[in-house]
Amino acid sequence: MTEYQILNLMHVGFIQNAMYFVGMVLMTWLAFRMCNNVRSNPNTNMAGKVFTSVFCLFVALFMTQTNAIGGSILTSSVASLVDVGAASADRMSAYLSSPMIIGGPVQSVFVLFIVVFQLALVWTKE
Repeated sequence: MTEYQILNLMHVGFIQNAMYFVGMVLMTWLAFRMCNNVRSNPNTNMAGKVFTSVFCLFVALFMTQTNAIGGSILTSSVASLVDVGAASADRMSAYLSSPMIIGGPVQSVFVLFIVVFQLALVWTKE
């Protein structure tokens, strides 16, 4: 494949990943709404709290998976660019060691922060 084809394929992969990410943002918003409803209703039973917590954990896992897929799209594209000796490979290789990379540690900490925030809304008193 040529450099142009690899970059084009990478961008197509990022478009697909972005659609999943938008879905995860909507699911995160829904999870926050559920947490807020559980917190604001003093008569919420234990099953409601448990199901809301499980939903929040699943959303966090799916968000982490979506981020990891984005990271693997970038990593595999850079590897392909290096294999063909493309000029852009050196520049893009520099991004792979950044903590801010797609699916990297900063995104993982952010997802963890969101899920802890949601669980705190469910399990602490108002």
